[in-house]
Amino acid sequence: MTGQVAGGRHGGAAGDVEVEAGGLELGEVDAAEVEAERFVRRFGEVWAAPSPERLNSLVHPDAVFVQPIEREVHGHAEAAAFWRRLFRLVPDLRGEIVSWGHRGAVVYIEVRLTGTLGGRPIEWTSLDRIQLDAGKVRHRGANFDPLPLIGAIVLRPKALALFLLTRVRR
Repeated sequence: MTGQVAGGRHGGAAGDVEVEAGGLELGEVDAAEVEAERFVRRFGEVWAAPSPERLNSLVHPDAVFVQPIEREVHGHAEAAAFWRRLFRLVPDLRGEIVSWGHRGAVVYIEVRLTGTLGGRPIEWTSLDRIQLDAGKVRHRGANFDPLPLIGAIVLRPKALALFLLTRVRR
């Protein structure tokens, strides 16, 4: 939900609370919306000029990442290693928010990622489902078609060498 409360008033007696469609009271919806908006703003700022340190500032200490191509990531240390591997492959990687929405503490962000892989431009779009905990990423599921990315890695010798090297150094 961006900028609006879904649902409405339930019941008819005076003193009833406004309830969001998922069963949250209006105050909780407002707090969830504010948290989502703040997170999305920070997410956009960080991805405009990312670094492993800046990206990890968005991550909860007990975070879990699930994404195509890579193994599951658990916690700050593994997240930092994940970011470093990613930036070895695509050193000028940037992200631009295409759209976003939220439902409670879950934020959905469509992000267009661009950069240079093996000396040539690369672009892909991911739809990330992010569970927030205290304004940080507690769980992230990235959804994108990995085949074009895998194809680009395989067809670019520099990228393939780096990709294989990042697998050996895990």
